[in-house]
Amino acid sequence: MLPGPCPIRIRGAEAGVLGSLVGSVLTSATTTLSGLITGISASVATSLGLVVNGGVATVTTVIGVQVDVTAYLNQTWQCSGPLCIDVYAQLNNHGDVADVNAKVLLWSPKVSNVTAGKEYDPRTKDWASVVGTCRQLFQYEKRLASFFIRASFHDSMSVDVSQCPGPNCGGADASLLLNIAEMARPENAYDDFSVLASRAAKKIASFFDISVADTLAVCAAVGPEVLSKGRIKILTGSGAGVLRVGRLDSIRPSPPGNLPAATANLTTLMKFWKDRGFSEAEATALMGSHALLDTQACFNGKDINDYCNPATSDCSSVRMFRWENHYYKDICSPTLSITPLTPEDMAVDPMETPILGMTDPEMDAEARQEMCKFTSKEGRAMAMNNLAQVRRGARNETVVPPEPVLITWTNKNCTAGAAYGINVTEQCPHAHLWFYTSNDAYLGQACQAVGSAPEAVAVRDAARSYVKDQTAWDTTYRAAYVKMVTTFATWSQIATTYPTYINGGECASGIHLEAACAQASPGVATTDTKDMYSGSYAVLDALLGKTCAQCAQGICPQLAGRCGQCIDAFNSRLVYLTTPRNPLITEASCCACSTLLRPMRYNSSSSTVVSTTFVMRWPDTVPTTQAVQPIPTDPNTTAPPRPLDSAPFNDSYAAPLTVRPAGASPPVFAPEGDASVICPAADGTVVKVRGYPSSPFKWTPFTQPYVNPPRAQISASYVEPGTNVTVDAYEIDIYTIAKDIGCPAGKPTWFLTYNGSLPGPSPHVLKGRQTLVRFNNNLTIANLTGTPFSPFHPCEGARTGRPISVHLHGSASLAPYDGWAEDTTCGAETKDYYYPNWRAGFSWYHDHQLDITSENAYFGLSGMYTIHDKAAEGGCGEPWNVEFFPDYEMQFKDAVLDSNCQLYYDRAGPHRNNLYGDINFVNGIPWPVATMEPRWTRFRWLGSSVSRPWKLRFVFENGTDFGGSKCKVIGGEGGLRRTPVTFPAAGLFIGVAERYEVVCDFSGLATSASSSTLYLVNAYDDRRMPDVPFFCNSHLVIKINVACNSTGCPGPNTPAYLPPTKNVTTVLDRVLNQTDIDRALAMVSNKQCTRTFRFGRRHGHWVINGESWHTARVAAGDVGHNTWEVWCLETGGGWFHPIHIHLVDFYVLARNWDVNQVHEYERWIGKDVVQLNPSGHVALLLRFGAHRGEYMFHCHNLMHEDFEMMRSFHVMPTNGSRTAGTALPMQSDPTIVQTLNYVYDLYDDPVYPAAYARPSAGLSTLKSPSASTAASLKMPIQRAIYRIYYPYGSTNITSSAGALLANATVNPWVVPICQKQTAV
Repeated sequence: MLPGPCPIRIRGAEAGVLGSLVGSVLTSATTTLSGLITGISASVATSLGLVVNGGVATVTTVIGVQVDVTAYLNQTWQCSGPLCIDVYAQLNNHGDVADVNAKVLLWSPKVSNVTAGKEYDPRTKDWASVVGTCRQLFQYEKRLASFFIRASFHDSMSVDVSQCPGPNCGGADASLLLNIAEMARPENAYDDFSVLASRAAKKIASFFDISVADTLAVCAAVGPEVLSKGRIKILTGSGAGVLRVGRLDSIRPSPPGNLPAATANLTTLMKFWKDRGFSEAEATALMGSHALLDTQACFNGKDINDYCNPATSDCSSVRMFRWENHYYKDICSPTLSITPLTPEDMAVDPMETPILGMTDPEMDAEARQEMCKFTSKEGRAMAMNNLAQVRRGARNETVVPPEPVLITWTNKNCTAGAAYGINVTEQCPHAHLWFYTSNDAYLGQACQAVGSAPEAVAVRDAARSYVKDQTAWDTTYRAAYVKMVTTFATWSQIATTYPTYINGGECASGIHLEAACAQASPGVATTDTKDMYSGSYAVLDALLGKTCAQCAQGICPQLAGRCGQCIDAFNSRLVYLTTPRNPLITEASCCACSTLLRPMRYNSSSSTVVSTTFVMRWPDTVPTTQAVQPIPTDPNTTAPPRPLDSAPFNDSYAAPLTVRPAGASPPVFAPEGDASVICPAADGTVVKVRGYPSSPFKWTPFTQPYVNPPRAQISASYVEPGTNVTVDAYEIDIYTIAKDIGCPAGKPTWFLTYNGSLPGPSPHVLKGRQTLVRFNNNLTIANLTGTPFSPFHPCEGARTGRPISVHLHGSASLAPYDGWAEDTTCGAETKDYYYPNWRAGFSWYHDHQLDITSENAYFGLSGMYTIHDKAAEGGCGEPWNVEFFPDYEMQFKDAVLDSNCQLYYDRAGPHRNNLYGDINFVNGIPWPVATMEPRWTRFRWLGSSVSRPWKLRFVFENGTDFGGSKCKVIGGEGGLRRTPVTFPAAGLFIGVAERYEVVCDFSGLATSASSSTLYLVNAYDDRRMPDVPFFCNSHLVIKINVACNSTGCPGPNTPAYLPPTKNVTTVLDRVLNQTDIDRALAMVSNKQCTRTFRFGRRHGHWVINGESWHTARVAAGDVGHNTWEVWCLETGGGWFHPIHIHLVDFYVLARNWDVNQVHEYERWIGKDVVQLNPSGHVALLLRFGAHRGEYMFHCHNLMHEDFEMMRSFHVMPTNGSRTAGTALPMQSDPTIVQTLNYVYDLYDDPVYPAAYARPSAGLSTLKSPSASTAASLKMPIQRAIYRIYYPYGSTNITSSAGALLANATVNPWVVPICQKQTAV
């Protein structure tokens, strides 16, 4: 046992024994030892297994390894962090220092086959000191509390003691003191946290000579007290003992089978506990300790985006450090689902972005998450060093294998949790990440009344009671915890004979009076302090019979409570002398075990009082303080570059197609794969390709006619008198329909629609005419009843229905009209969107509601939006004669049906990362057949799938190429190109949301007596779309019969393509001159970027630079108005991502730092989406105009977008921005800036209240003339919200400002309007 605080002098007989042991005789207490080993008593040496032979001391570890401990025991100075003790200097007052030193440094685990285990007597230990030490340690580093609590669930306590005793055991740093800060400090810069926590447990165990098992059991009982700020106390410090002690250790550090698997279902989990005598209520209470799981990291709660930033805030009270019942509120949320996964299912899950080679922003995100897991500077430093080493490849990253269970946790129906007692006002919307284990999910489902077995019912009742009542959980947990650590324990023989229960206040070694009783602050000792420690309180001694002197000197008083009497008398004396009362003078502060950590300690040798952060062996000893040695930072944080795919490509190579015989299935051309594997043999059969299911039908392509999308009809129109500025209004209703799409089962399919059509109606707008598009959301609860569709957050409470937000993709709209993901329109609500239509181009509109964009768009909410400049319709004219060609708008989309002909979407199953279907739709029609005339024809192509990219080829029915010789790419997202380029024979790649305009020469393919057949096919590209499943007919898109019509073939005057004589000045070229472009290209050649964004996957979620929408929404807050920047985008792994940047058009400058790897069809064309290839890098040149405000950028794979691969940038005033030097000259004109800021100061916010959705009730339709309709039409002109494009017609623009903005030389954004405009 450890010695008490009373000094023990070395007597002559003992000295003689020591001399005979090591060949040296101590003649007095002041004799200087040549080594501490010389002073170890024979009895202590024997008990420790210490063998000294020829001046060499050895000890044998519990696994039989002999270790030389001579130097280990003979250290003159011993330090714990910055605190050091000259051990020899303690000999005068503490002659037993050698024994104490040996007992701590050679602490032996309390295992059954060694002396330490056989003689382990818990009755002789200072449990109050253990409890106090744990309490202080957890307050210093809260994560250690979580570790100790989790470790206490294991019968081995998860600590490896196989190298004990000896220097490699990892026990106390110094035998005479235990420094709290040092216990949270790694021994080297790169220890991981589990090693650190294990070592802390062994330090406490060795210092107080108890078992590690008891250390963890006792300390884990203190953890909830610290993390609940004293609300729950398992160890009360007084009264009857509640926690049994005397556990033996295990050599094995976590034997298998001591807890069920993390994926165990409810039945298995509850059986484990019931077999050990625990009720379901007790087991459920114990599982509540998962409230501390560190996967929560920076999450504060309660708001969905409430994440703490450790760089700017105190994150010591984030949820993972709070003992509260948020765990039950989380798991009982009815938004939880569990899906078992097969190995095939798991194979489609993407790997995480490795830390190896991370960029600085990614490391910043990873560091924030790791820093939040620690409350001590030591823990944070260790975390950063670990990350740095992994980043540069000096250490391997720990990869957690995937579990065969998928847990999904969305906010759908979150408010239904009110039925379980959840305060949904606070809980909904909950965090977007699932923080817990599969075990927890099964408990949660039981809480939601999933399952009727007795154990499910019992768990439900318990979990719901803990949701409602924090005290109920605390009370049950307290009893269950004590029961658990008793049930799991193996007891020493003495503890079996004499069962010992503690309350945490037991002190076997005695008590003493502390310096805090004499003075309130550290510094030079007062006379009272000196008197107290000298035992010279004459008045008090006379009253109490020298009790105070005995307490002060550490001599244990014989009468109980005498120290308390001393405290009371001392306080009375201070009051009597009119001295201010010392708030530290309490028995808890002043009297306790000699080793207890207290606020202050007296150093008799220096006559000073110091504030303690350490536990000392003797009350009159204070260590020397040395300079704090910082934890060294990693010496080399250079990240190795990730390999890029720089292999050459050949867009002119047309791969041959294999022609199928007539009547074959699939028809025409051989599929991309073995037809016997990827094609259903018959209706009712589902096949899986790369883990994705097909529809249970055997489809026959090319049976339905092609149809162009319906034209949207103008509801109202207005021209501002005296100007050429107009506004045309459209009104679109959103509602459900059931439509026959040709499903072989003969049933209609439900869709969400704009105006009841698939795709939605297409506005054809003349460039220069602004539009008002009113969207009425009719997706009310009543209208959703009987459909497959359900309401969703945030349409809850007063607002109901299914939410929508409409984004006009390709429009440089003001922020409130851009379709911000959280600018929600609920059921029975209406929102007016105003669009500038400032340049000709091919846009589209689709839903953009947060969390359910993929659902809403997949189920039908998308439509074309074409802005043209045709001279015949009032525009300035389009080049190359293309405005006279027949115009086909085609929206390509894939889908999969279930057996009831409904669109299949399993977000919790195969579609959790991507959604691929086996049916190819063109304008909502499966594999249509189109008839076209033999003449030049114009196509506008949009890839509107959720995940699938397209690589389109035109081929003849014999499989030979047509497109490479007869088609040209003339435009894309940002309008027409500078000059057309040859259509790539290998296929035109169209990522999700990319658009291209193509013209083809069909002349000569038909006569009055003959026709030709072409096919548009989708070619597989194993480089740009790896792992994309191609089903039976995925390679087929549309069949085109080229034939003359009933009136004959086109004549010789039919408009034909006119080759360009000069380049077209694109709208992007108006705002980016060649000097800008050359400067940007020079940056790229030097591998320089204004900003870099890596699109990857961390911690189970899609991220941008390691962050997501809810963890750190704004990724670039200092983008200057009308400046240009070079953005570099790269993948964080082997995935591809179509990246969409709102507001802007951009040029693709280089791929993989090579300008020659840019495909010709995407070069020098304004784009708003770029395909980021697997292991790829792309450099973009963006002009950030025309507006200020906050806008989104994201992956347009809508599954990735919904799962948080979306962030924002904020366009701020030019001055002070990162690239102010690249601004357009107009930004230096104060008149222009002031005039523009009039609008942008209002419309900077994407959820600007004046532009909110409003109740539909009471609104008159735009189709009926009314004052409200007129006001809505006039607003954008009279307020000049788009004044940078149209600086006319508003009284709040001065004539001088208007003249400047109308000057195209000054303002390159101004829209040229070539013909007189009228109301339609």
